[in-house]
Amino acid sequence: MTHRWLWLRALAILAVAAFVFWQRTATGQPGPYEARELAVMGGEARGGKEILEDLARGQGAGVYHLEAEGDVAPDAGVEKIIGVTLSKDRGMLGVFRRGDGQPVVLATLDTLPLQEVKVVQLETGRNAVLIRELLDESFGAYFLSTFYALYTWEDGKLQEIWRKVAGNEERWNKKWLAQGEGWQGISEQVTTDFTRSEGKLAIKTISNQTLWSAPAATGPRTKVQSRTVTHTYRWEPAWKAMVMAEGRVNAATALKERRGNKYVDRLQLAAGEKVAVLEDEDLLAWLRPGEPSYWRIKVRNGQVGYILKSYLDLQPGP
Repeated sequence: MTHRWLWLRALAILAVAAFVFWQRTATGQPGPYEARELAVMGGEARGGKEILEDLARGQGAGVYHLEAEGDVAPDAGVEKIIGVTLSKDRGMLGVFRRGDGQPVVLATLDTLPLQEVKVVQLETGRNAVLIRELLDESFGAYFLSTFYALYTWEDGKLQEIWRKVAGNEERWNKKWLAQGEGWQGISEQVTTDFTRSEGKLAIKTISNQTLWSAPAATGPRTKVQSRTVTHTYRWEPAWKAMVMAEGRVNAATALKERRGNKYVDRLQLAAGEKVAVLEDEDLLAWLRPGEPSYWRIKVRNGQVGYILKSYLDLQPGP
């Protein structure tokens, strides 16, 4: 790969980043999840797979990495899961099994820099890989976020079944939003408890969210508003996901997807259709009263998207 190609690729990613950031600040919508997706775009981290393979063979002395073992793939035996941080912005996860005395890579996954890798039990006979990632964009408009993500083995690869902010600090200049002088930001502190319910994994999160303002980026903060939000997610084998609740569509509407900061129609949902609720997407509505509030849902064909809350009736749960 030539230096010219690397320079052009970096320039292209920077241009995309600038566009996405402009979209985000134009609406004032904080987006750690969007920032995370942008950070891991651009394909496989160069050299990451080779580093993982060296570590699996017991080589790569001095390379800081994280390891866990557990039966996560359908093949007989226990797999080794290795996570490595490759740079300030990139990491990689690998799943290996032994084959004729040598490790065989079953899957790799591009990530952010990794802080934790472990194997957790979803239910008897089925495990998942839990990671914690760090997003550090400590420049200008600022993100410093950590994420939990949970992956299970499906269709020959790791499939994400849950993702949650574990902590988030972000700030932006009010001038960028035509809101006058000074800075604003969001601070989110999250307590995450991994437990069990009826023999299956359950995750309870308590999130303390604060919108603040300050005369300067690092100046003394004044609280504008705050709230505490509690959610519980349960492993549901029928949905192959960590689920908050189930619901039924109360009138024909569209399942939407996110494109930048816009929600666009993806497919039609019929009245009475049963769906799984994966996440409460109401932060923007809390920050800016009058903005629509959404559920992120999964439909029976496996597609994931967003539905306006007014179109979904939640079903009683445990």
